[in-house]
Amino acid sequence: MCSVLDDARKAVTDYVCHYNETRLHIAIGYVTPATKLAGGKKLVFAARDAKLEGAREQRRLKRELARQIVT
Repeated sequence: MCSVLDDARKAVTDYVCHYNETRLHIAIGYVTPATKLAGGKKLVFAARDAKLEGAREQRRLKRELARQIVT
């Protein structure tokens, strides 16, 4: 049988796991503590930068195409 203590332990363990491995933390650059501790913060930031640059390029191309259509 499951006791109240077992339920409480599971709830705390689940929360700590979520807090460290899933939840993004603003104070450490919107990465998880597990990612930061594993040294993956630079990789996350590099991937974000690449996505942002790709989005900027797409917007630039759309603006350029819109200008060509208008003229």
